[in-house]
Amino acid sequence: MWKSESIAPTMNFTSALPNLRCSVFAIAIAVLVTQQPLQGAMKTIASFENDESLKSWTSVNDGVMGGISKGGFKRSDQGTLLFTGELSLENNGGFASIRMKPADLGLAGTSGIVVKARGDGRTYWVDLRVSDQMSASSYRAFLPTTAGKWMETTIPFADFKLQAFGRELPVKPINPASVASAGFTIADKKEGPFALEIEFVKATGDAEVAGKKGANTLVDVAKGAGQFKTLLAAAAAADLVGVLAGDGPLTVLAPTDEAFAKLPAGTVDALLQPENRDQLVAILKNHVIAGSVTLAKALEARDAPSLQGSKISFRFEDGRVLVGNASLLKADILASNGVIHVIDQVLLPATKASRPLNASELIELAIERGVPVFNDGNEAECAAIYEVTVEALRGMDSLPEASRGILAKAIDQSHAESSPSKQAWILRDALDRTWALLHAAK
Repeated sequence: MWKSESIAPTMNFTSALPNLRCSVFAIAIAVLVTQQPLQGAMKTIASFENDESLKSWTSVNDGVMGGISKGGFKRSDQGTLLFTGELSLENNGGFASIRMKPADLGLAGTSGIVVKARGDGRTYWVDLRVSDQMSASSYRAFLPTTAGKWMETTIPFADFKLQAFGRELPVKPINPASVASAGFTIADKKEGPFALEIEFVKATGDAEVAGKKGANTLVDVAKGAGQFKTLLAAAAAADLVGVLAGDGPLTVLAPTDEAFAKLPAGTVDALLQPENRDQLVAILKNHVIAGSVTLAKALEARDAPSLQGSKISFRFEDGRVLVGNASLLKADILASNGVIHVIDQVLLPATKASRPLNASELIELAIERGVPVFNDGNEAECAAIYEVTVEALRGMDSLPEASRGILAKAIDQSHAESSPSKQAWILRDALDRTWALLHAAK
């Protein structure tokens, strides 16, 4: 569980952060705010007192997949790292990231990560990479921010989830001793400028979060109301009861049993089947907002991102409050770990179908993006683009078997090479040879 505490500003903010209307929505799932002081010994992973500290950092954006998001970093005069840019959802894009180059961080015996940062109210990710994993994957955990406020956030290693290309992988606990890189990603599906200022990243030997799960949770309140039996059954089938009964805070947009009954016949029964669990989880997450958000705050903000990623609107229309396309029946039902707003329809998340790039197109796109980056003198970013592409190709079933050996060897050779320029050329050669094999097979 998270532990996040506000820190009084200790320096002038050196870049203009967007003035978002309601930063509470950016707080991620399972965030627990506490005023208790951080305890335990600390080990510095990254700080930014001088320009030399930036040499171990690089940026990787969605250009490798055809996106046009911009993101980069620089050191401020106050000795902090500024991660800024503009997120775009065009061309299958939607992420920007920075990360440290792999190194032996010596985190054996530590139990969590501590980040001191000031953001813009958007939700970021902290990314950890270990020495024995493919670089396209990372262990990822939410980093909530409140616009303009310094936050010192502690994240136990147990809260980091292994993922690749935005999808969670089978559970594999992180080994602190193998952590070789830390970084930050923004991929909150919201277009526009972003800014995150980081003072330090540290490891701690004591990442426990104070506080116990209280009574009268969101689940308890829903059970007591008697009109959310279908919602509770769906949460149980999706293994989300523990989240809703956890520390929170969360805001639940709760469809009544009558709301579920409005769905086409057989829909609910089908969603409760094990094979449809992913779809059910997506629907339920579309009804949960991070943070305890009253109706007044929601109407002030006008919209909020659900945990599923959709934007849920709040507005007055024809004398009633609409939440998405549903009517609000009752608001501000308080629980010990959040708040419930009752609605009369199920909010189905929007789906957007797009054809994924095939192997040949992915290679061509990576080279198109990588060449100008390399020619501009950023060999490390070019190498990162090529490396992400190589790892993506290795996960494709359609790849010729001969290419797999070429790509695996290139990864090993690039990791053994210290020069970013040589790394880029090693990976580029593997991409060229793979492209040739793909076209020879046609």
